Amino acid sequence: MATAAPPVPEPDDMDCSVCHEQYVQPKLLPCGHLLCHHCLLSWLQSQDQALCPLCRCAIVDPEERGQKTWQDVADGFPTDLAMADLVGAHRLLKQSHSCICEEAAATCLCLTCGDLFCESCRKIHLKQKMARNHTVEDLTSLTADKVAGSQHAACAVHADKTTELFCPTHGESICQLCATSRHRSCPEVKDMQEKVKDARAVLAELAATLTEGEARLDKAIQQLDTHMAETEKQTKKAVAEIEAVCARLEKSVQDYRHRLNALAHSACSDVKEAVTETKTCLLQRRGKLTSHKHVVQRVQDAKNRDTVSTMTPVMQTRVGNLDCSATLPSGAKVVSKVTVVIDAEAVTRIEKELSVLGQTKVMSADLDFGPVTAFCFHDNHGMNIVLSNDKQTAERRGTDKNAGIVVASQPMVTNMLYELDTNVGRKLVNLPEKSRVGVMLDKKRSLHLYINGDDQGEAASSLPDPCFAFFDVLGPYRQVTALPVRRIP
Repeated sequence: MATAAPPVPEPDDMDCSVCHEQYVQPKLLPCGHLLCHHCLLSWLQSQDQALCPLCRCAIVDPEERGQKTWQDVADGFPTDLAMADLVGAHRLLKQSHSCICEEAAATCLCLTCGDLFCESCRKIHLKQKMARNHTVEDLTSLTADKVAGSQHAACAVHADKTTELFCPTHGESICQLCATSRHRSCPEVKDMQEKVKDARAVLAELAATLTEGEARLDKAIQQLDTHMAETEKQTKKAVAEIEAVCARLEKSVQDYRHRLNALAHSACSDVKEAVTETKTCLLQRRGKLTSHKHVVQRVQDAKNRDTVSTMTPVMQTRVGNLDCSATLPSGAKVVSKVTVVIDAEAVTRIEKELSVLGQTKVMSADLDFGPVTAFCFHDNHGMNIVLSNDKQTAERRGTDKNAGIVVASQPMVTNMLYELDTNVGRKLVNLPEKSRVGVMLDKKRSLHLYINGDDQGEAASSLPDPCFAFFDVLGPYRQVTALPVRRIP
């Protein structure tokens, strides 16, 4: 899924929200925002709660606060290398530089070798045989993005060599000399261009996932806004009905009138409070997706190959742990309708005795976006299973192959397909790699097995109610991820 490239950040976008200076070793927070490493550390040490200064999302889970020092926490977050490259390039362009001859001010930069030249040295440089094909541009016409993309990292072992290859075994960018010496026995050494191409493909998928998650959350937030407007409309209607009754008895029942109005507005207030709380949660979740999407797009558009190859697995892990669903928080309840029910007998008594006006009743209901919004695993699972990705991914740890049961957190709904992506990275017995395996309970309480979206027939019948889907993460299975639940016609 192609996405438009984001604009290169303006200088203000490169400023840390704590020190208001350009980033120095920008650290990527769980919410997707950036802070300088030293600013992050000082912020954590000065706050009672470890919350992002921009979106107020938690930087550290409460459980981790007692297990690590703030230094360990700050060091543990990945560095946004794409942003660091842009900041470094911007600083280079803004500073005054001397030519390598040290006799004049530099007016241009060689994007091939990274040297700064005055006009005289530029001509001399381009006349040299080894530099005839070099690209030299005026400093006034260069952009930070172009300078960052022209910088090729030097080999960690041979400083005079640039990294042109990548060793998957050691996860290192290396030069040609390293490939023939230190990494000669490695089973595979990839060309950096090939590695970057694969990384960009992964980044494109991550960007698509985040875009789709944004769309789902936008739809859910829009539904909350619609629900809020409908609640306001229902409240106005309820108040109008109360006013109509009170108008006939206004002189005698003024106190009843105010009391009923207060009840109606109180009911609306409860709805607003519940919807606002739920909306805030979804907005925070969407904020994480948006900020991570910006990071992914920034890395995706980065010209530095080492940056792309290094940041891609980091963003894979980070996006995999994000919640891209529009699932509401558990227990989210809102008042869906405010209704005035006038007791006819009471009205008769009011007209006769002017003692009882009526009653206002609030009808409540759950707010939901469909019969099933997500497929998550229950906390009770096999002893060597670890849940992640908001309980949507189950991974078997250790060598024990007989304790890998995971159970859905909610009962199965009829005609809904509960499906898993096997994610094992190898071929299963009788199944191709990356197969999808699922189960569906029909209206006759019969269980159907699905492979890659195709019904394999009835697997069991006369199942009790409620019925929970469970799976064994055994044998060649190492990890399974719950896919979005979908209705089977």
